[in-house]
Amino acid sequence: MTKRLVWGTLALAIVALVVFRIVQATRGAPPSPDVEQIREQEGIPVEVAAAQQAPLVVQRDFTGTLRGIREAAVRAKTADEIVDIPVRVGQRVRAGQVVIRQSSRGSRASVDQAEAAYQQATRTVDRLRPLKDRGAISDQDWDNALTGLQVAQANLEAARRSVDLISPIDGIVTDVPVTRGTMPEAGDPLVRVSDLSRVQVLLDVSPEQARELSLGQAALLPAQGLAGRVTRIALQASPGSRLLEVELTFAGKAVGSGIAGDSTPAAEAPIPGTLVTARVEIGRRASALLVPQDAVQGGAMWTVGTDGCAHRRDVTLGLTGDGQVEVLSGLQAGERVVVAGASLLSDGARVRVVGGSTS
Repeated sequence: MTKRLVWGTLALAIVALVVFRIVQATRGAPPSPDVEQIREQEGIPVEVAAAQQAPLVVQRDFTGTLRGIREAAVRAKTADEIVDIPVRVGQRVRAGQVVIRQSSRGSRASVDQAEAAYQQATRTVDRLRPLKDRGAISDQDWDNALTGLQVAQANLEAARRSVDLISPIDGIVTDVPVTRGTMPEAGDPLVRVSDLSRVQVLLDVSPEQARELSLGQAALLPAQGLAGRVTRIALQASPGSRLLEVELTFAGKAVGSGIAGDSTPAAEAPIPGTLVTARVEIGRRASALLVPQDAVQGGAMWTVGTDGCAHRRDVTLGLTGDGQVEVLSGLQAGERVVVAGASLLSDGARVRVVGGSTS
C-alpha cells in the first residue's frame, strides 16, 4: 500500500512539472501576425517595368481574298460543242485573242450566211466605185452601198464571236473549267482571265477594326512580297455579315514592303481567289513613351514610387501593338509601373518588387 502511494505521488509530480514547463514556455510568446500585418510589414509582392521612350510601329494582320485588278469570265454564248481551247492556265493573253472555239451546225450556218452577205456587199461597193468616180450614180446610192458594207462586216464579226470566243482584257488565264467536246449551256464560264499587273485583297472587317484603318495606309502581302496601300473602305456594312469591306491594292511585282522590320522574301505567286494574309500598318511613332500592355488597368495603372508604395495613376493611352501601349499623358519616362500583382494593391500600399525590369 505504501509503495503504491509513492508511485502515484511521483506520477503526479512529473505531470505537474510538464504542465509548468509548457506554461512557462508560452507565457511570453507574441501572437502570430495575420495576412494583412505580413503584407504591411513585408510589402505586397509585385513585378514592375520601367516606362521607356522608343520607336513604335503598330501593324495588324487580316485575312482576305486575292483578285486581279481586273477579272473577266469568258462565257458560252450558245450551247455549241467546244472544238478547241487554244490557251492554257498560266498563259498570258491579249484583249481580242481567241480563247475558246465552239462549233455547231446552227452557228456555222450563221457564220456562212454572214460571210456571204459581207462578200456581196464588198462586190457591190467595188462595182459602184467606178460609176461614182464618173458621177454616174448619186451620192445617196454610194452612201447606201458603203453602209451596207459596214453592216455586213459588223454582222460577220458578231457571228464569228458566237463561235470564236475572245478575251475582253489583257491578262493571264487563271482557270479553264471545260475540255474539248464539252457541250456548255449558254452563259457557262469557259475561261477566266485576270489582269495581275496589280492585285487586290478584299477584307471583311468589324466596325471596331475599320476605325483603325484609313485610306493610304501602307500594306503588305508577306508571303508574296507585294507592297501596297489601303484604297477603299466601305461606309456601309453588309446586311448579312454586318461587316465592312476594305480593299487593299498592291503592285503586281514584288518590291520592298515599306513596313519597318519586315524582311520576308517574295516566295509565292499571287493566285486569284485564294485566302491570303495582309498586314496593314495602322500607326507609326518615331518616339513614344511605352509600357507593357499588362500594366494597363482600364484607363489607369499602378506606379511604384521611391517610397516603396503603390500609387494609382490615371493615364491617356495611344497606339497599342506587340504587347506595348503608348502613354500620351499621366506618366514620365523611367517611372516604374506594376505589370503583375496589381489585383491586391490599394493606393499607398507598401510593395515588394520581386521581378520585372526596372531600367
